[in-house]
Amino acid sequence: MNEQELGARSAAIIKNGFYANIATCRNDQPWNTPVTAMADENLDLYWSSWTEAVHSHNIQSNPRVFVTLYDSTRARGTNNLRCLYLRCEAAVVTSRDEGRRAHALVYPEEAIDLDGFFDQGLRRFYRARPTQAWLNCLSERQVGPNTIDMRTELPVAAIRAAI
Repeated sequence: MNEQELGARSAAIIKNGFYANIATCRNDQPWNTPVTAMADENLDLYWSSWTEAVHSHNIQSNPRVFVTLYDSTRARGTNNLRCLYLRCEAAVVTSRDEGRRAHALVYPEEAIDLDGFFDQGLRRFYRARPTQAWLNCLSERQVGPNTIDMRTELPVAAIRAAI
């Protein structure tokens, strides 16, 4: 597959999946959290979380996160080019304009009080901005003695172009 095709495959994974795993780390302690994450047209991923959640504290201390998105309905061993790995920089959303955009993505059909995501609110919107991306290029059944890597790196720009 060429970069354009890999970008389109990655964009499809993002568009068709609502769930992401957000891996964070603080004080050498790893943490992984499933969230509902939605991407905007720039490939920024947004989700909402409680301010006291472990991953929320971790992001405040260390903005480097690793995100995986994949098709959980696939048959085992058939994940070739169906899992997207993203190295990202994450941050809490502090702008109300960006908060409105995040709300429209994460809660598209719900009216919520945006104030609950700022100031004294108990939740926040978070953004993860991808800096590197990979698709798995082999399923576990295809790994052999000469396998060097199960993933193929692709430019984040190729995914953005396909979103």
